[in-house]
Amino acid sequence: MKIWKILLLALLLTGCGESTEEETDQSKKEQENSTMEQEDQEPDSKEEKGTEDSADMNKEEPEDKAVEKQVEIIEELDAFIQNVQQGTVDEVHIVRRTTEGDPIFIDLSFNGEDINYKHDNRRDKLGNGQITTKTCQSIDKEEQEGTLAYQLTCGHERSVEIYQTDYNEY
Repeated sequence: MKIWKILLLALLLTGCGESTEEETDQSKKEQENSTMEQEDQEPDSKEEKGTEDSADMNKEEPEDKAVEKQVEIIEELDAFIQNVQQGTVDEVHIVRRTTEGDPIFIDLSFNGEDINYKHDNRRDKLGNGQITTKTCQSIDKEEQEGTLAYQLTCGHERSVEIYQTDYNEY
């Protein structure tokens, strides 16, 4: 009788040990799946990671920080225009926000001859989720009726507005 009790106890312990291993294997698989899902949601390139970080950092700024950011954008665009006029190679990266707070990325680069324009609204939930690129010949700054606007001229197409703000604020 004692032998049966020992065998029954050994069988019971062996059964519990196997289910623990299965649970461990299952939890490992769940962790791997969760890691894969996180990697799928992360941007693919280092450039996009940096862009995402800077865009998310500025998502909910206090009003005075927003004004500082707009002044910074105006200064960067003015410097870019000056470099284009002088024929100096330059780049500018601008993050604009939709009404909902989603980022829209605008990249301008001047190679000494042409201005390359890139508009990326893939993170705009209500946008078309595309990257648009154009080669443009000139950039202009216009001040009219209390509004400051920066526009590109791209071949025979209409001008492309890069940035606009109320001039009276600054």
